[in-house]
Amino acid sequence: MRLLILRHAATAWTVTGQHTGRTDLELSAEGEAEARAAAAVFAEVLGPGGAVAAVHSSPLKRAVRTAELVLGETPELILDAELAEFDYGHFEGLTPAQIQARAPGWSLWKDGCPGGESMEQATLRVDGFIARLRAGDPDRTVCAVSHGHLSRVLAARLLGLPASEGRLFAIGTCALSDFREQAGRFQLAAWNRRR
Repeated sequence: MRLLILRHAATAWTVTGQHTGRTDLELSAEGEAEARAAAAVFAEVLGPGGAVAAVHSSPLKRAVRTAELVLGETPELILDAELAEFDYGHFEGLTPAQIQARAPGWSLWKDGCPGGESMEQATLRVDGFIARLRAGDPDRTVCAVSHGHLSRVLAARLLGLPASEGRLFAIGTCALSDFREQAGRFQLAAWNRRR
């Protein structure tokens, strides 16, 4: 199987650096333009004659709209709650500086989100998604449209790493990553491809 991970395009909170978990923001005008431009990158990574068998998207508006602009209308989107961003709990809408002022030394990767989701809970969601994909046709290409932190957890888990190692994978808005399964293990073919 081949899995392409697409992070959603920019929102108003992306620009300000606010943690955007379950707040259902639209793409900004810049994000809409970014997603339209990313369609060419997606086609290039997919390759000549390549086709996507299924597109799973976080149900949040910013992910759905990114999928529509980058991939068009085919195939139909499968809304998948397992691909939603972390529930940041008490830190929703706060910038990293604001969070550090409240909780010095806090790290999502080791501490989880007070009043929200733990790393263990996010890992269970991601592992469930991967298991469902693996139960399908191994010769297909699938796209998962998600969010910054969740995409990084997904990358770590695909590679057999602890979810906390997602901290090693920096990812920009509307970035595309390519994972290919060989002999039962995923390999990273491309990371953070952008226009």
